[in-house]
Amino acid sequence: MRFLNNDDVAKVLTMKQCMDALGEGLREYYAGDAACRPRIDVWAPCDIPDAYFQWGSMEGTSKRWRVFATRLKSDIAHFEKADQDVWTHEYYCQQPGTFCGLILLFSLKNGEPLAVINDGVVQHMRVGARAGLLAADLALPGARTVGMIGSGGMARVHAMAFNEIRDIRHIRVYSPTRANREAFATEMAQLLDIDVTPVDRPEDAVRGAEIVSCCTDSIVPVVKGEWIEDGAFISTVKGAMELDDAAVARIAAAVGSPPSPSSARAGVELTGPQSHSGGFTAYIAGQPEELVKIPTAHRAKPPAHALRWISPKELAEGTASGRVNDREIIAMGIGGGGEAAATQGIAFASVGGLTYHLAERQGLGRDVPTDWFLQDIRN
Repeated sequence: MRFLNNDDVAKVLTMKQCMDALGEGLREYYAGDAACRPRIDVWAPCDIPDAYFQWGSMEGTSKRWRVFATRLKSDIAHFEKADQDVWTHEYYCQQPGTFCGLILLFSLKNGEPLAVINDGVVQHMRVGARAGLLAADLALPGARTVGMIGSGGMARVHAMAFNEIRDIRHIRVYSPTRANREAFATEMAQLLDIDVTPVDRPEDAVRGAEIVSCCTDSIVPVVKGEWIEDGAFISTVKGAMELDDAAVARIAAAVGSPPSPSSARAGVELTGPQSHSGGFTAYIAGQPEELVKIPTAHRAKPPAHALRWISPKELAEGTASGRVNDREIIAMGIGGGGEAAATQGIAFASVGGLTYHLAERQGLGRDVPTDWFLQDIRN
């Protein structure tokens, strides 16, 4: 059995490889050759004031790499107010600055445990890869400018993915902390060899951008509808939480499936933990005086008009209409759970399986005796 840390993963996994692996994994899933379980969250009171324990996990298989993967994360969640009245969902494990997210890989050949992988790099890469695959089909063919909201790891991989599928010439980036957006601009300009400009206002990033990418931890809107250009493709990591009602009202088509009437994404006001878990199943412990520690996340109202829903499966198979014209605004990540939510487990199996294969070939990681994880008592 092998342990791979984030440095090991970063040495072998490129965005192009990640997008190819994810695309192959999704095709397996749509063909019935792979299976997965959507994310499930567990929330419980913890011993830290003004914080809550949050657990999340998801699972999937990969036919190509002959693996089953489960991804799990253990967080202490807390909520902070940043500049310009933006509330953010922060978290850590053990102490601020450290995190616990793991991918466990098991063999489909004989069931044995194969690897434990730190999930940081894979998590970021697979989210960026998913946005890149959808943008390849739905962004304007001549898209050259990205408006980036956020300057952390998610913003970095989204920029990489968009650069893989379009001839991106310019990224304008905004985040509340000047030093962070300036550091992002310097790094990505060198990495991608394009013009990256830090801006002082979010609207300056969004206006004129053919691709708008929201990569924040905000639990309130960060993009207003009046800023968005006709024909834009919008990606979000927090769903409609990052968009105000006017932005959602301008969207003509969305990737996914319509939210059910009981879903948080259907505009039903939920409190505390479930508002952050959104359309995912959440199991919640705690008394009213404990649950008030968790502010309710914003969820944009569903648009009054009927959205055109684009099935990821049909899009991948070439049987769904993608972009109808150059003026319609298309978004990913704002709908119900459906296929997009279900396939998160597929991503960890396909990308995790590829990463394990590449690392093993290069002799990276640390070997751990497999016998430590086996027993002679039937369970």
